Amino acid sequence: MTAFVGSLLRIAAVLAVASGIGWLASAALFPAGARHRAERVGWSYAIGAGLVAAMVPLALLVHVRPGWVPFLVLAAVLVTVSVRLRVRGAPEAGPPADAAPSGILKLALQALIALGIALYALRALTEPMWSNDFVAIWGLKGKTIFGSGALPGLPQPNFSHPEYPLGLPLLYAGVAFLTGRWDDHAMALLFPAFQAATLLVAFGWLRRRGVSGEVALLAAAILACFEPLYSAFLTGMAEVPLSLGLLLFGTALADALDGERAGALRRLALGSALIAATKNEGLFFAAAGCLIALAFGGSRRWKAALAALPTALLVHGLHLAWRGRLPLRDFEFGLFSVERVWDSLAAAGGMLGLSAWAGLALLVVLIALGGRVPAGNRLLLLSACGLAAYLIVPAFAVRGPAWLVETTLLRTTSALGPLLAAAIAVRYRPGLARGI
Repeated sequence: MTAFVGSLLRIAAVLAVASGIGWLASAALFPAGARHRAERVGWSYAIGAGLVAAMVPLALLVHVRPGWVPFLVLAAVLVTVSVRLRVRGAPEAGPPADAAPSGILKLALQALIALGIALYALRALTEPMWSNDFVAIWGLKGKTIFGSGALPGLPQPNFSHPEYPLGLPLLYAGVAFLTGRWDDHAMALLFPAFQAATLLVAFGWLRRRGVSGEVALLAAAILACFEPLYSAFLTGMAEVPLSLGLLLFGTALADALDGERAGALRRLALGSALIAATKNEGLFFAAAGCLIALAFGGSRRWKAALAALPTALLVHGLHLAWRGRLPLRDFEFGLFSVERVWDSLAAAGGMLGLSAWAGLALLVVLIALGGRVPAGNRLLLLSACGLAAYLIVPAFAVRGPAWLVETTLLRTTSALGPLLAAAIAVRYRPGLARGI
């Protein structure tokens, strides 16, 4: 237990240092002022995690062992550039005082959020990360990078999915290089931190968009207790990091299309890179965001579209340069047919119990009763694109639609939870007309 606590403290220190550097670097993404503080903290964790991951291949590229020296050199460069490119302008005021939640309700919702984070931390840290995809894919690659001091060579075993992006394995390896050891038990601390960052971004963005404190805290509290995403099984896998990335990307896209949010295009470009580095579908979401910008962006369509996709393509291109073009092991495009799409939908419907159908019905009602908010509509559309993709992709599965639906659908769609929560909650700003 003493060794575990020591390892946990070392990883906590790495995350604190990386997030602090991320906070300094976020000056290039947000203007000064209290209005953006909660969002900046969440973005700072994402930037810090990205910096830890990026340090590994950059150090290996110049034949230096990854560690604190290359990390701090890279951090110094990032902070220097960010300060020079900081978002300028007068500090923005925080939300109006009369929009703050009442004392008792505020404490109750904050307690519920703290409980959700504590429960997830308990699930995540009770034992070493054990899910099948962590052992066979994400953790295996991270441990290989750390142990060999090099990127995984080719060919790799098929079960490790060499066609997957390396962002998460590089993060694992980077943490291990900075702490000096591989500890896939204490490293689970990354995931409650991802959860906390997601809650801060959701709450901060909703408050900045004029949503009342009660609604913003309620949305964060529901997310904190969203066990399908924040589960022991998904700890170590890519869905939790992707859910934060999708929220960062989606909220930045909504801000950029409004055309009045300082730093939004930069946030959009960074969010695009983060999701592309996390999972293969990150590139799909970046392309979907680009199309949403072109279709509904008005006079700002081209700026937003050019921020949404190129950085994701750059990350994808870097992966291709390293690994070459590899086939998707579980899919064959020639298998697609309308019948297989229906099989996928039938399998998805058959998996849902009464409580799941009731939850979906509640979501439909909440969406219908909310006000018409362009930002919310854009996030809903991005969520719908993701859901449609997750329902149609099984039609390409080599082992059949039912197999892919049963093994992946619930966990992949759970990553849409934070994006959907923000999309619904922003439709409940004060003063908006309600109704179906």
